[in-house]
Amino acid sequence: MKKIYFFVAITCWLMGCRNDPSPLNNAGPKISEIREKEKLLMAFLYNKQGSVTEIQKYFDDGRSIWESWRYEYDGSKVVKQEYWSSHPLYLSSWPAPGKPLLLQWVTRYEYASNQPYPSKVITYSMSKPNEISSYQLNSYDKSGKLLKSERFTPNGQTNGVSVYEYDQRGNLLFWGGSYWEYDIHPNPLNKLNVPYWDPSWPSPNNVMANFSLDANGNKTNVWRYEYTYDAVSGFPSTYKRYIDNKLMAEGEYIYEP
Repeated sequence: MKKIYFFVAITCWLMGCRNDPSPLNNAGPKISEIREKEKLLMAFLYNKQGSVTEIQKYFDDGRSIWESWRYEYDGSKVVKQEYWSSHPLYLSSWPAPGKPLLLQWVTRYEYASNQPYPSKVITYSMSKPNEISSYQLNSYDKSGKLLKSERFTPNGQTNGVSVYEYDQRGNLLFWGGSYWEYDIHPNPLNKLNVPYWDPSWPSPNNVMANFSLDANGNKTNVWRYEYTYDAVSGFPSTYKRYIDNKLMAEGEYIYEP
């Protein structure tokens, strides 16, 4: 679940938190970049309608693109996602700049009638682009929160089930063996409204901790985040990331004017 480039998001345990949430400013600015050491870490590209068309992840040099997620729409609905990478996930060597981006897989999203959220997710690997690699069926509650994802092989055999748990604000609390804690400020990544590998992105607040629990219920592999916030929008301006209380990175959020 954890990745070395997991940069964002996440000191108040919300199930027992007494602070009332501040109003979320959904009309706030769009995020355009995330930088660390003044070097570009991620870039967010938009079309004229304001929808995200591409998310780019950069190497430490801040110039070379490591990964790219590209999106196509039917109106406001995402119908296709392409994942491009300079280093396929099956490679054992540590990624380094210098290789071109190659299309790794394509994901298509199908919607039930009058449903704004995808009910079926179909993935195609570029090794066999005309054959379904896997598919997923999603279940939602009335407010649109994803409750369960059932994954299947191309021939319909069950390949796994994921269950999602949320707090009263709609923040993701548990998924895939990982737990999250949040602040009470608006999350700029929530505004993107696109699928991505980090399941906490749709949460309305910013992740302040991401961790696992051992057999005794103690937190392990704790990723912790501290933020400063914009006084007007309430969105985070800068962050510090700690892993097991060791400072690993400092970064800033850049927003469109």
